[in-house]
Amino acid sequence: MKSLDVSAFFAQNATLPFKDRWAVMPLQASIPLPPHEVTSQWDTIQSTSLKGKKRLIYIHIPFCDIHCQFCGFYQNPLRKFDTDTYINYLLKEISLEINNKAMQSAPIHAVYFGGGTPSALAAGQIARVIRYLKEHAPLAPDCEITVEGRISDFDDDRVDSYIEAGANRFSIGVQTFNTEIRQRLGRESSEQQIISSFERIAERDSVALVCDLMFGLPNQTRETWQRDLDIVNELPLDGVDLYSLNLLPTTPLAKGVENKRIEIPSITDKSNFYHQGAEFLAKQGWVHLTNAHWAKNSRERNLYNFLIKQGSHFFAFGSCAGGRLGGQSFMIHRDLNQYYTQLDEGKKPIMMLTGKPVIGEWLYQLQAGIEKGRVDLTKLTEQYHLFAPLIKQWHQVGLLENEDYCMRLTLSGRFWSSNIVQALQQLLLQLNNPEYIEIQKKMAQARQAMNSHPAMAKSNTEKSKHPHQIS
Repeated sequence: MKSLDVSAFFAQNATLPFKDRWAVMPLQASIPLPPHEVTSQWDTIQSTSLKGKKRLIYIHIPFCDIHCQFCGFYQNPLRKFDTDTYINYLLKEISLEINNKAMQSAPIHAVYFGGGTPSALAAGQIARVIRYLKEHAPLAPDCEITVEGRISDFDDDRVDSYIEAGANRFSIGVQTFNTEIRQRLGRESSEQQIISSFERIAERDSVALVCDLMFGLPNQTRETWQRDLDIVNELPLDGVDLYSLNLLPTTPLAKGVENKRIEIPSITDKSNFYHQGAEFLAKQGWVHLTNAHWAKNSRERNLYNFLIKQGSHFFAFGSCAGGRLGGQSFMIHRDLNQYYTQLDEGKKPIMMLTGKPVIGEWLYQLQAGIEKGRVDLTKLTEQYHLFAPLIKQWHQVGLLENEDYCMRLTLSGRFWSSNIVQALQQLLLQLNNPEYIEIQKKMAQARQAMNSHPAMAKSNTEKSKHPHQIS
C-alpha cells in the first residue's frame, strides 16, 4: 500500500483534541466456532503446552450485595444465592483442568479474583479457592494473587482468611472518599470509616494495598477531587488507580443523566481531573506504571492488569468469566443453572469459544505500548512511514512528546489513550490485515448462528460486559 488516509483521525485542537473519549472495544481477533466444534477444540487446547507468554488465572465471582449506581457489571444479587454451592462448583470446574498439560506446562504469574464483588462472599470461601490453587497450580514463587472488592467487606475475618490462604494484593474500589457523593452512588461507608479500614488492613503489612478512585462523578469538584488525592497520598497504600467514569447506558446513573435528573462533569472537566491527579501524584513521588495506575513503592506491580494487555494466556473459571488460551478466546456460561448443569455432566461450561486468531501479535504490542505511554510503530508495520502526517499533527496539538515513529504520549495523550489506540488499530488493520472487513462479516455470521442455538439464547439476552469476559 503506497498511501494511507490518516486525516480522519486528526485531533481538533489542544484544548479538546476529540469530542469525547471513545470507549475501548476489543477487536474481535478470531471467529467464534460453531457449537458442535467447541468440545473437541477445547480438548485440543487443554492438551497443548502453553508457553512463550506469561500466564494468568482469572476467577469470576458473579454476586454483589448491592447494585452501585454507576456499575454495569451487576449480575446476581448475593442474598438470593447459596455461595457455598457456587464455590463447590467453582472448585469442580478448576479440578477439570488443573492437571492438564495446558495448565501445568509453565508457571502462573498472577491470579485475579474479580466480579461482581469477590469480597462479598463469607470469610473463608475465597480462601478455599486460593488454597486449592496454591496446592495444585504451578504458581510462580512471586505470583501476584489479587482479591478485589468493596472496603466495607474487608473486615478482620475476611482479611485474615485471604492473607493466611496466600493472597498478596487487595484492589479495593472506593471511587471517592466524599461521604455525600458516595451516598448518591449507592455506597454506604463514610470517609472516616474508609480511612480507618485502610489503616487497619495496612497494619498487617502483608499485602500490596491498592485503592481505586474515579473522576467525573456527579457533584465532584476540583476541591473534592483534591481531597480524595490528599487522602490517598496520606494513607499507607502501595498503589492507586484513577479511572474516568464510563457512563454505561444500562446503569441507573446513566438513566438519571439521560432524564436530566443528574448532572456529571464535562469531558473537559474529566481531562482536568486526570491532569490534576497525575501531576499531584508525580510531585509526591508516585510512579506512573500504566495510564490509569500509579505505584507508591516497588511492592505494587499491577502485574495482572498489564499482562492482559500484552496478550498473555489467561485461564478463566467461574460463571460469566472469559479467558484467552493460545490466542483463542472463550466465555463461560452466565446463567448459573447452565453453569451448574454442565459441571454436573463433567463438562467445562463454555458458552463461546473462538478459533485461531486472525490478527497478528501487533495488536497486543500496540495495546501494551499504549498502556505504558510508548508505541514503536516500526515494530508494528513495515509501512510505518505512512503515519508521519498523523504523528506530526498529534504532536502539534500536544498528544505526543515527539515526532518520531517511536511515539511517546504526553499526559494529554495518556488521557486520550482510548482514542489513540482505536485510531491506530483501524489504520494498522488497513495495512496489516486488509482482509479484515471480510473477516468481520464472517464473525457476524458466526455470532448470528451461535445466537440461534438453544443453549446460547438465554445467556445472550443478558448485557453484562466485564473487562475480563472476552478480549
